[in-house]
Amino acid sequence: MLDELGQKIIHELQEDARQSFREIGRKLKVSEGTVRNRVRGLLKSNMISITAVPNPQQLGLNFMCIMGIEVKVGAAERVEALLIKSPNVYYLCGCTGAIDIIGIFMFHAPSEFDEFVKDVIANIPDIVRTTTFVVMHISRRPWEHGLDVAALFKS
Repeated sequence: MLDELGQKIIHELQEDARQSFREIGRKLKVSEGTVRNRVRGLLKSNMISITAVPNPQQLGLNFMCIMGIEVKVGAAERVEALLIKSPNVYYLCGCTGAIDIIGIFMFHAPSEFDEFVKDVIANIPDIVRTTTFVVMHISRRPWEHGLDVAALFKS
């Protein structure tokens, strides 16, 4: 379980992961060593990772779509393993219901998506059907808004 100090440290890192442990400690009124040890523990337990998150649109990836993929029974992991080889796959998950896999895909232009469908999707025999939703606008971007860990832990 994540305690209150751990939640506050995560919040500080979300605000600016480049700030020093000393600065975080000063803000939270704990020692630099405490912050360092807590961050080390959070990293080791895979509760957090500290990384740069690029903004796809600023990189020219202006065509984004969400695709629901129905596959043959028992083929989801095999299809996922093939799809994640593509650099255009931003997010991919297996799920329940009529759709077996949901993916978010990013491209520079619709023509790249067309090539992806022809060259990748169409060549995976275990895919039965796809349903694609073109993203028209984005209301919340993961690189602009941190996950409010403290709010998730409130009863």
